Amino acid sequence: MAAKRKLPPSPLQTGLNHAALSLLAFGGIVGVIALSIQLMGKEDHASPKQIVGLFSEEPRQAVGLKERLSDSDAHHPSDDEHGPTLAEMDEPSLGISDPGTADPHETDDSHGDDPHEDDTPSEYAQAPSAAGLPRAPIEGLYEAGAYGKMPIIAADGRTPFDVYKRPFSNPAGRPTISIVIGGLGLNSRVTQAAIDELPPGVTLSFVPYSKNLQTWIDKARAAGHEVMIEFPMEPYDYPNNDTGPYTLLTTANASENRRRAEWLLSQATGYYGVTNYQGAKYATDARAVSPVFEMLKERGLVFMHDGSAPRSVFETVAKSEALPFAEASRVVDADPSGAAIDEQLLYLEAIALQRGYALGTGFAFPITVDQIRDWSSTLDSKGYVLAPASALPRAQPELGSSGVRSQG
Repeated sequence: MAAKRKLPPSPLQTGLNHAALSLLAFGGIVGVIALSIQLMGKEDHASPKQIVGLFSEEPRQAVGLKERLSDSDAHHPSDDEHGPTLAEMDEPSLGISDPGTADPHETDDSHGDDPHEDDTPSEYAQAPSAAGLPRAPIEGLYEAGAYGKMPIIAADGRTPFDVYKRPFSNPAGRPTISIVIGGLGLNSRVTQAAIDELPPGVTLSFVPYSKNLQTWIDKARAAGHEVMIEFPMEPYDYPNNDTGPYTLLTTANASENRRRAEWLLSQATGYYGVTNYQGAKYATDARAVSPVFEMLKERGLVFMHDGSAPRSVFETVAKSEALPFAEASRVVDADPSGAAIDEQLLYLEAIALQRGYALGTGFAFPITVDQIRDWSSTLDSKGYVLAPASALPRAQPELGSSGVRSQG
């Protein structure tokens, strides 16, 4: 009887066995390494990381050009009962009552007739510095309006533009560059930094919805900065892109837009002119723009286009209304990064060499304040002069007995 003999495994079976053993061994090694990392590794070294010191806190969504920054935990210049609360500032209305409801100025008697009766911060209870501008309002340049003090042309022909702008001279005729930083008043930390760190020749533009707006304007003028006020204007995606209840609209009639403009102008005193906040759609409608520009001219103010609306009729309407006008050549922080801002500032230098002057605008991003501060310190050595925006040739009105006329 033949003995039974066990046949050797097939080559296929041998290969599969070896593969299984290899996988088990590899899995064991990986497991040991993972356990070692878990027990002994440092979490901070687990992945590459980049920290950008642009904001002290993360925005809730992507930050766009001139997006309004709310004060989530910042210290306000005076934490009184007036103005929007922090919770209200998170609402689309920006904490401002609807135009169809009673205005807060009509029901709040604590303000009285003097806009300086707010709880002014104790650190500001001092005389302006030598570089400071006179405190507003100046007698003869305002009247009582439905919502507060309104700018007017004085009986002797002086305009708010004449009196509230920063004095400037350039006897050597060097190329001038002007910068306007907008969006101020809503974020107290950035607003204070702009006032304190930027040279007085930088013009500051404030949001009319800001809490304690007059206090901020007083502080800016005491530091030597001339100031403007911003008019929120209808963007193409309004009301999804909410610019507040006093937004100037293409769908509103002339009377309503003038009423809204009157509310905006009455929120503070001491500004020499107005600039736009957004308004890409509004800027294309001459019918809507004309009555507002007529009102600005009647009150001795100027208008500056921040350069963000490419198909604007602002200049054409300003000429027809004889309203002094200026337009920015560059928005320096459309890309809010240090390298991009520096590049735009170089463009402004080139424009100033060609034309003799240049105007740029930016928003109150911390990075913008830092870059403008550092860049402005180099201008003198380069042969440029930092000029307030009011010094631009086309923003200079001729004075006559009837008020302001443009140079054409």
